Amino acid sequence: MWFLIFSTLAAAEDVEIAVSGPSEITVTALQGPVFVPACRGVSWARFDASKGTFEPTPAPPCGPLSPAVRVDAEGHKFTVDVPLPPVPEVGFHMLRPTVIVGQKCKDETPFPVAECVGVRALNGPQVLVRDRGTAVPIQAESEE
Repeated sequence: MWFLIFSTLAAAEDVEIAVSGPSEITVTALQGPVFVPACRGVSWARFDASKGTFEPTPAPPCGPLSPAVRVDAEGHKFTVDVPLPPVPEVGFHMLRPTVIVGQKCKDETPFPVAECVGVRALNGPQVLVRDRGTAVPIQAESEE
């Protein structure tokens, strides 16, 4: 039983998720490359103050299958790519990323057919976003 708990904790230590800029995170593989699906490999949950919980955001549509994103020690940046409602009174949205990672995947192959092992979902740190997200352009309101 203790071995199972220890191995679960150690497996999570091979990937680091860090806030690297406004509306972006950097995923870094610390012990060999990992792979992230090109579409919906990173999902974003928005904190809903009225419910007191993180709620999933609508995912952007996926196009044709693309090769998985290879993440190594140099890291890979992912930006917020989901539509968000208008900025609340506090002046920002609080988002939490979840990153799907797999190990030992076939390189340059779409994630669903890359024969990955150790596929898991990792929650990242909270990210503050001060706009409506990159999927929704912000338009200035005209004053009359």
